[in-house]
Amino acid sequence: MKTRAGMGDSAIGLPVFLLIFTTIYLAEAFRIHPQVSGDSFVGPRFVPVLTAIGMYVTLLIVLVREFRDRRIRSAEAVAGQEGGTDFLRPALIVLATAIYIALFRPLGYVISTAGYVAVLFLIFQYETGRPLRFALGVAGVVLVFYGLFGVVFGVRLPPLPGMN
Repeated sequence: MKTRAGMGDSAIGLPVFLLIFTTIYLAEAFRIHPQVSGDSFVGPRFVPVLTAIGMYVTLLIVLVREFRDRRIRSAEAVAGQEGGTDFLRPALIVLATAIYIALFRPLGYVISTAGYVAVLFLIFQYETGRPLRFALGVAGVVLVFYGLFGVVFGVRLPPLPGMN
């Protein structure tokens, strides 16, 4: 079995690349200045900084899991698998995100976000064998993010179709 290690391995290289990209993104976020003066916790750089922090946490979790899983995989190597689908899941996520962005305004927040979360749950195989938990998970994510953005941050989210 061919083994891959180091930065050339997409399981490590991609998260490291995204860490570098996130650092550049965060540096640029700090260059954003409010156009009107005011002391507010939630300003124009709040969401980019929050996004960067979320990316750092997520990527660190991915890297820790990958290094832990490598030890397990090296102990029980499976013959015949070369890992040729390393980019399948990220490609599906990018595709789902592009479709979500395209449908966000026409379908409204609830429908588009519920569909997006459901697709992500399917990609990551989260509770796919338990339809009730799956549906409650989707509804919970939609409600939490609606509460966060629509209520806490006051972001105007697109309504359901026909409810303009």
